[in-house]
Amino acid sequence: TGTGVEMTEIINNSFGQEIGPTAGHDVLRRFEYDGDEVQPRVVVSMGHSSATIQEAEAGFKAGAGMITHLFNAMGAFHHRDPAIVGLLGTPECKSYNKLFYGIIADGIHCHPASVCMAYSSHPHGLVLVTDAMAATGLGLGTHALGTTSVDIVPARNVKDISEASLQSNNDIKAVVSGMPNVLAGSVITMDQCVRNLKVYTDCSIVYALMAASTHPARCLGIYPKKGSLDIGSDADFVLLDNDLHVQATIIKGEIMYKTSQVFN
Repeated sequence: TGTGVEMTEIINNSFGQEIGPTAGHDVLRRFEYDGDEVQPRVVVSMGHSSATIQEAEAGFKAGAGMITHLFNAMGAFHHRDPAIVGLLGTPECKSYNKLFYGIIADGIHCHPASVCMAYSSHPHGLVLVTDAMAATGLGLGTHALGTTSVDIVPARNVKDISEASLQSNNDIKAVVSGMPNVLAGSVITMDQCVRNLKVYTDCSIVYALMAASTHPARCLGIYPKKGSLDIGSDADFVLLDNDLHVQATIIKGEIMYKTSQVFN
C-alpha cells in the first residue's frame, strides 16, 4: 500500500506493462473517502486486508477489479460480515468481466471445498494463480526466499505421500524456517493448479484451461491479444497431453521447451 503519489510513481515506472497492485485496508478506506480513481490499464486488486464487506464494496465501486489470493490474508467469511470474500455473492460484482479473484488451487492455501464454493458462486471471475516461490521444482529441503529461509516440507504425513505426488509438488508446502504454520508462498506449478481445479470442482477441461489463460487476460484487459488462439493473437501457448501435463511451451511462435514425446 502507499499514498496516491507513491502509487502514481509505481505506475509511471512500469513502462506501460500491465500491473496489478494489491490494495490493503487503508487504500480501501481512501477509495471510499477520497474518491481515488483507477487509471486505465491498471488493475487494482483487493487483498491482505481485514476490510469489511462495506469497505470492500466501496473499493469495487471505486474501480478495484480483482481480489488477491481469495480466502488468504483477509477477514474470514461471516454470515453477518462476509468481508472481501462476500463480494462473490453480490449481483453487481458477479456481472461478467467486472470482478476477478485469484485463487491458489494447491489444496494448502485453500481447502478444495472452498475452491469449489468460489467456483460455484462466481465462475466467470476465477483466475488460477500459483503464488509459487523460487524453490518450486527443487524438492524437499531448505531454500531461500530473498533473505528469508524457507523449508519445503510434506504437507501431511510422509508415509501417505507417493513419490509421484511429491514430484508434482501437490503434497508439499513452503513454510518459514522454524515456523511450520507460516506459509511462505507455494511450490505448485500452474499445470498442477489446472489439474487440481478440475478435480476440486468437476469443471470441464476447457473451463480449467480458461481459468489459467482467458480469465487472467480478461482481467488485465489484454484479451484477445493474450489468452486466446484467435487469428491475430500472440503466438504464446502451451501444448498439453490428455492428462493436462505440459509437453511444450511456445513463446512468440518459438519452441522454448518440449518433452521428448513431441515434434519428433
